Amino acid sequence: MAPAPAPLAALAGCPAPPRPPRPPVPPPWHPSVLVPEAALPEPAPPGGLSGDRGPIEGKGMWVWQMPATEGGDVAAIVRRARAAGLRQLWVRVGDSRHGFYGASVLDRLVPAAHRAGMAVVGWAFPYLYDPVADGAWTGRALDWRAADGSRLDGFSADIETATEGTMLSARRVAVYLGLARRAAGSRLLVATVFRPTDRLWATYPYTTIAPYVDAFAPMVYWGCTEPGAAATEAMARLAPLRPVHLIGQAYDMGPEGGRSAAPSADETRRFLDVARRGGATGASFWVWQHMNVEEWDAMAAFAWDVAPARDQR
Repeated sequence: MAPAPAPLAALAGCPAPPRPPRPPVPPPWHPSVLVPEAALPEPAPPGGLSGDRGPIEGKGMWVWQMPATEGGDVAAIVRRARAAGLRQLWVRVGDSRHGFYGASVLDRLVPAAHRAGMAVVGWAFPYLYDPVADGAWTGRALDWRAADGSRLDGFSADIETATEGTMLSARRVAVYLGLARRAAGSRLLVATVFRPTDRLWATYPYTTIAPYVDAFAPMVYWGCTEPGAAATEAMARLAPLRPVHLIGQAYDMGPEGGRSAAPSADETRRFLDVARRGGATGASFWVWQHMNVEEWDAMAAFAWDVAPARDQR
């Protein structure tokens, strides 16, 4: 393996400019009814993990809004993904507001991806106001089958916080993940989690989540942090709990009031190199529809060889 590149000395657009005053915005959506914690069942005991991390090895991309991803053209998505050496697609399939809604996309995408040797991991957003109801629609996603019998290769729950409208607590997430674990069976269950900064490491329930999942997928959106340093911190803190698949930044944080610049090709390469050298199972990027040509080309040129994906039937 070639020598590791040096950390990046400077990132364009950093430090981020002061945030200008913003007009008031509506609070994030959340379900209207909160099931009290006292009314929740006991969380299922952890166990029954999958031994197959193949679906999240190597490089991947996240798909959020299908019409904004290659115009929703499945053939174009698969063709471009394969040319870039991607091993998996992470595709949004549901949330607490709409339940499992991804069947029509999966019907077309999963068989095509499997024929091209790529895995498909469904991801979804449980708000945890009713973890039992969230477990039910998660089960429907994992029960889905295409006409040819193919299934999702795994499922990832996007575990957010109150800033996104989620009612996060250790008990709520344990109840939900216990149900999701049972629905996943021998297939992969992943927790998409916040990057474990000092503040979040002290407050976010990583240790409650770990026994239920096969891997963590931390959102390593580095902003003005050196991307290799951000990746290293995430792996150092989470790898002792579970294997780690890193999610890198492929969007401009300016509209959120942060660094107003898309990551450079050097940042993309640095993130991938540190992830691979640091022992991550793989790395993917949020999000396909915002990844520019420079980032895409850098990602595609980075070699991360893995065994062929296994078709879930």
